[in-house]
Amino acid sequence: MRKIIIFTGIIALAALTGFLITGCNIIMPDGNLGDGTDDDFVPVTNIIGVYSTVAVGTVSLGGRVVPSDATNQTINWSIRPMEDDIEGTISGNKLTTTKEGDITVRATIKDGKAKGVNFSKDFYITVEPFVAVSYIEYDGPTNEEVGDIYLDANVYPDDASYTDIVWSIRNAGTTKATINGVILTTKAKGTVVVRATIFNGASGGKDYTQDYSISIYVDNDPD
Repeated sequence: MRKIIIFTGIIALAALTGFLITGCNIIMPDGNLGDGTDDDFVPVTNIIGVYSTVAVGTVSLGGRVVPSDATNQTINWSIRPMEDDIEGTISGNKLTTTKEGDITVRATIKDGKAKGVNFSKDFYITVEPFVAVSYIEYDGPTNEEVGDIYLDANVYPDDASYTDIVWSIRNAGTTKATINGVILTTKAKGTVVVRATIFNGASGGKDYTQDYSISIYVDNDPD
């Protein structure tokens, strides 16, 4: 009688916990293997957006983690002891070099693949002479009706090391302005100040920025 009571108790416990009993074996339910696996963990599969060519000096290496919802995304940079032409140092995500040549860096994400398993990838970078941005010439309208405005601009000198412009709103004022890429959208009268930024465009690894004011009017009445 005691054996029956004990066996009945095991069946009741199994029913409460979701285990399946077959003969003398207890099978754990799907999704709970009992090995500490975290079903919510998203592993890193790649790192992209790292510059393959940079200029002499201190520059940001860039880098984006794939997928964007990976559980661990902090990139730790290091110099690889390869047979490169030049040497450099890394602080955070900034690489500092003193002459042109080739250098190899490694991006590592701790526990990127799984707990206790890091994700690492090497990048081979060409270092070229640095040419700083001297100015950005804005060619778009400075007085425009409410709506969309194309933010057109040219970077000088033509051979600047970095020329990609990222637009942002410095001060929307009363215009309710927003930016999507190179398109500025306004919804009300006023003055909006936009900023053009070229990352690494200035010497010392600093960004080059320049601001522009645009007057916005309503109903084709500049006043």
